Amino acid sequence: MNRTIYTLFSIVVLALTGSFSASAQTQITDIDDSIEWEVTSTGDDVGEVSTWRRAIPGADVKQFRGEVILNEPVLDILLTIDTPEDLHKWVYFCRDSEAVPPNLSYMEYKGVWPVAARYVTIQSKSWIEDDVIYISSRNVDEAGPEHDNMVKIREFSNLFEITPLGEDMTKVRFTTFVDLAGKLPSWLANAVSSRAPYVTLSGMRDLLEDGERDFSDASVDDLSSVAQDKDGLRRLLAKLDDIDDSDPLDPNDD
Repeated sequence: MNRTIYTLFSIVVLALTGSFSASAQTQITDIDDSIEWEVTSTGDDVGEVSTWRRAIPGADVKQFRGEVILNEPVLDILLTIDTPEDLHKWVYFCRDSEAVPPNLSYMEYKGVWPVAARYVTIQSKSWIEDDVIYISSRNVDEAGPEHDNMVKIREFSNLFEITPLGEDMTKVRFTTFVDLAGKLPSWLANAVSSRAPYVTLSGMRDLLEDGERDFSDASVDDLSSVAQDKDGLRRLLAKLDDIDDSDPLDPNDD
């Protein structure tokens, strides 16, 4: 399949439900893990992406999840997520992205006829729990540019769960749900939920492997909203020498 067809959505990267009428206000809920996931692909090695999706009542696009283990330092991954102007290089179907001061990110997504292009402005927050770094992003309707020739995404919620497995090995999981606003053709809705997690995480992997940005001299202080607890992140990074994950693909090692 043409890569252009692959690329209509991700981030970055969660769950929402609610009313989908044109006059409805944004309704965002937390991830409901009582709904069963459907496995759509399984990665059997480091660098290979596993993906899932599940139906959300009333939504055209299914919620989707992706997971991959990368041979990359956790700081490099955080810096990649924290570079808004690069999001279009790895996020599914994103055609343009930029920072919106002081701490927001703006993204545009390609349209596929008969569906118009979409846009969204998001705000992120982060925290650390049980040595896992969480980055939650949600749409902010009142911020960012407005467009008459594109459709504003009604609901966007994305969660990254980033787990250091060693100094140069990191597990990345993200869960996303979007209300693209407006009825979608079934083939496109299915393509979004099945391809978005794979294309996004493999895009992140490839961008890091290409080394387009040099993070060798970067530090925790270079991070913005993806590291609100900078002291906690420093303590976590200081413990990486003691981590010995001989089998990072062990399903019981979460």
